[in-house]
Amino acid sequence: MTTHSSETVFSNIFTSNAWGSMESVSGAGSELTNTAQVIRELPHLLRELQVRTFLDVPCGDFNWMQHVDLTGIDYHGADIVDALVERNTDRFARPGRRFSKLNLLSDELPTVDLILCRDCLFHFSHADTFRALHAVVASRSKWLLTTTFTYRSLPRNHDIQTGGWTPINLEMAPFNLPSPRRLIVEGNVTESVIYSSDSGSQKFPQSDRCLGLWLVDDVREMLLRQGR
Repeated sequence: MTTHSSETVFSNIFTSNAWGSMESVSGAGSELTNTAQVIRELPHLLRELQVRTFLDVPCGDFNWMQHVDLTGIDYHGADIVDALVERNTDRFARPGRRFSKLNLLSDELPTVDLILCRDCLFHFSHADTFRALHAVVASRSKWLLTTTFTYRSLPRNHDIQTGGWTPINLEMAPFNLPSPRRLIVEGNVTESVIYSSDSGSQKFPQSDRCLGLWLVDDVREMLLRQGR
């Protein structure tokens, strides 16, 4: 998928509120009910890692991140949707907190201590996921914290068109990252994964939805090992 079409896809999702949340245009995964554990646990991880510079891409509508204690951290929220960046800047920008437009699939990312890429890669095709991982590696940042679903016994990592979604386990093919250095177990109390089979459809709660922490060097090694 081209850079232009990915921007169009996510701008249209924002404009139409296609993910259907009444609280957040970034979808149910950004509602406070579904981010309570991240809001609580993320500051502890950032302090443990001595993070001082932090890129949140995509930052979405900042619905939950505004409640995270980022004391002493230079926060940079970035998104592909112009209107979101403008709205976040108007509502939330202040010293130590800024917003800008960045396309994870094509733009150069700044070098920071940690890149948060939450609820993003599972909306990408495999090709675009690898493009995003290359952008992270090229930034020469230290840490990547990103969404991963840890179960292996349910379908994972279907190739999709960018803008759709699939549960993604970054430890499984075609990504094959090593085990994350840390996990923040999010869960998700309002959303389920629906699997269809000959016997009908079944719902499974997203209890394995996590934020996994990798050294960017580990991501670089995976890309080199696979010749990506």
